[in-house]
Amino acid sequence: MFSTRASTSMLSMARAMTFNTSRQSRRHLSSLPRERRSLPKEAPRRTPLLVGAGIVGVSLWIGGLSYAMNYQRQSSSVVHGTLFTVRYDPRVRALLGENVGYADSWAWIDGSVNHLKGQVNIKFHIKGDNGQTAKVHFASRRDGNQWQTLVFNVVREDGVAINLDQRELTDTGAPVMALSS
Repeated sequence: MFSTRASTSMLSMARAMTFNTSRQSRRHLSSLPRERRSLPKEAPRRTPLLVGAGIVGVSLWIGGLSYAMNYQRQSSSVVHGTLFTVRYDPRVRALLGENVGYADSWAWIDGSVNHLKGQVNIKFHIKGDNGQTAKVHFASRRDGNQWQTLVFNVVREDGVAINLDQRELTDTGAPVMALSS
């Protein structure tokens, strides 16, 4: 085995050799001729690109979320039932013409349909054959197990309104529908 004195001397010799080698290589590099060249151009800033991509990404996310939520409202049984009632009501047909439906090919449903909280408040535009549009507003609230209609009206662009929540009901609670022949 090595004595501590021998190991210390070997360690100091190794350090000296390393020190001398690194000093010589530095001296060698400094004596080489250097090429003069200009500094590289500053890299273009990526911040505007990243901000723009972030804005586009957030816009797409918000648009997709809005589309999905509107599709959920549009597919709701409340909206289907409301449109069915409006479509076949004789007063609405007299006001807007036959073939009452959504005003646009893709309807935007304003408001909310929340069955768990017992609250429905929706608005959407409809159009008939005579070319005039109207806005349907339906609001309902659940008290216990019964839903109560608060607002159900159709208002044409010129302000003529029809209140649909005051209808004659049958003994089962279904609205009486007059059949046209």
